[in-house]
Amino acid sequence: MEVIMKRNTAFAFASCFIAAAILFMTGCGKDESATVKTPEGKVTVTNKQDSGKDVVKIETNQGSLTIKAGQQAVSETELGAPVYPGSEVVSSGQLGDAKGPAPGIAATYIMSTNDSYDKVVSFYKANLKNIQQTVNHTIGDQTMTIFMSGKAGNVRSIQIVAKTTGGPTNIQITRITEK
Repeated sequence: MEVIMKRNTAFAFASCFIAAAILFMTGCGKDESATVKTPEGKVTVTNKQDSGKDVVKIETNQGSLTIKAGQQAVSETELGAPVYPGSEVVSSGQLGDAKGPAPGIAATYIMSTNDSYDKVVSFYKANLKNIQQTVNHTIGDQTMTIFMSGKAGNVRSIQIVAKTTGGPTNIQITRITEK
């Protein structure tokens, strides 16, 4: 749990730079890079095109964060969990923690499908291996199921969210692996 908390702290630190990265991306279409020196060390933000998609990478002495926008392909091997059939990856991000007691990588993929919330939840109940915990929650017009699976050193969180009134079902899969 301490490792996850340390990664969450690193992720929060890197997230502070996401706004800057998004602003940096407004110059889309060309490769750009900027470095800022802070008391904690230098931060480099790079924006480049990769197969027609914008990729922003933020690097610090603690690790790196990579954000890819737009549709992309992903495999079950990358996710560490089954890919919901017919879903589309709409964005992804990867946070690499280079230092600390348990360096590793947290990768998140956000997918969307027009299938019903219940159908997606049923798919993951049937196909996800080693489920450790399941949480179901409804608040307002949003309903969510979270599956936690895996084991120490290779943990996955699968969050399925949809409006109770219908519309697309969103799937967020986060995989945390220790190096």
